[in-house]
Amino acid sequence: MYAQDVSFSHMFSNRIYLNPALAGIDEGERRIFLNYRNQWPGIDNSFVSYTASYDQYIESLHGGIGFKVFNDAQGDGAIQEFSLSVDYAYHLQMSSRFFLNAGFEASYVQKAIKTSGFILGDMIDPITGEIMGPSTENYYDNKVSYPDFVIGLSGFYENYYGGISLSHILKPSQTIVSNDYSRVPRKVMIFAGAIFPVYEKRLGKEVLKLSPNFIYQQQKKFSQLFYCLDAVIQDQILTGIGLRQNLGVQFSSLVFSIGYITNSYRIRYSYDQMLSSPTIQLPKMGAHEISCIFTMQSGKKKKHHAIKCPKI
Repeated sequence: MYAQDVSFSHMFSNRIYLNPALAGIDEGERRIFLNYRNQWPGIDNSFVSYTASYDQYIESLHGGIGFKVFNDAQGDGAIQEFSLSVDYAYHLQMSSRFFLNAGFEASYVQKAIKTSGFILGDMIDPITGEIMGPSTENYYDNKVSYPDFVIGLSGFYENYYGGISLSHILKPSQTIVSNDYSRVPRKVMIFAGAIFPVYEKRLGKEVLKLSPNFIYQQQKKFSQLFYCLDAVIQDQILTGIGLRQNLGVQFSSLVFSIGYITNSYRIRYSYDQMLSSPTIQLPKMGAHEISCIFTMQSGKKKKHHAIKCPKI
């Protein structure tokens, strides 16, 4: 059975999950990223995912480092995935306006299946539909651990940026029995975007930033396109709208976002509204997502031209 990785709506608020080459792009600043996503909230705790990450630029390493913790619980915790990751991105300034970063991520991943909450066929009364008692079948909890790796490239030119990454390079096995179906399929992610400031004519003061973005990902037969447009009003209020197209299963969703920005923290909330459902009809097939970014100054003066990329 094949499955795909979690898809977050706030990709740039979870940037080393998007691409390890984005580690430490804010020279002179250290950042903590927190993300929460609840997929299909109409079904209690069906898909709940968390990430916490940290990154900063280190001059002696000529790049950025990052650390990430990821946890994903499916079916009220029946299937769980937990990982710890370390990232490094080498920053190369090609010219006064063009930057090229190359990143690498190494992870320790643990996946587990807990069978204690399973409801099997022989536990259900065929007439009333009620649960009669424990099953006569024997199923045991299972836990598997393995290393995993990601590589990525990203480029920045003036107000434009883009990148590509390849995840699960070695296609690790996620079950005790190793075969083609047990291996995690490789994932390719491509992103591109820009930041356009809008100025008030009389005073020449910036009043708005518009940031169109595009993200494409493919994992085995699953492919997804995500287009979004964010607007930051007077560096305080963020609004956004996006369209996610899951090409493999032919359904899409609109993503509505709102956020608040200060110099020390940023917070954003979004809701995914399903436009059309797949073959199996499920109630309230949307998603809630919250992300927070905390910024700390490193105390060192910036020596390079600032890299422009969305921060939330």
